[in-house]
Amino acid sequence: MVAHKRTIQPGGTRGTVFKAAARARLEDAGVLLREKRYAGAIYLAGYAVECLLKWAITRRQQRLHLPAEFEIHSLDRLLLEAGLAEALHRETAVRDTFAALADSWGPELRYLARAPEPREADKLYGDTSRVYVWITEQTI
Repeated sequence: MVAHKRTIQPGGTRGTVFKAAARARLEDAGVLLREKRYAGAIYLAGYAVECLLKWAITRRQQRLHLPAEFEIHSLDRLLLEAGLAEALHRETAVRDTFAALADSWGPELRYLARAPEPREADKLYGDTSRVYVWITEQTI
């Protein structure tokens, strides 16, 4: 019996994994927010949007796995590659919310050492949730 070596292409994460992770991370973020673990809540909420966009790319490109070139954290680029930029442009309120999230989704926000203020955390979580819902509605 010959063992077959399983090879995974760079960026070989299945699109469906990103979709499931997106949903789970948004739920986790809500729990952390309720428990006043604000930095973790914000990180996971933003990560949920990132994962959902990665899933949308695999869906749009009809790929099973996300190409390695999209294993990135740039929400703007992920949005563009998911084919959602034009639709977002027509949605003024969501567009502005997404732009603010994309601008702040750098290492400073992803790796907060200090906990944000409760009001700031609530706003960021709410904004991220609105973007998440909008992406979900566009990809149904």
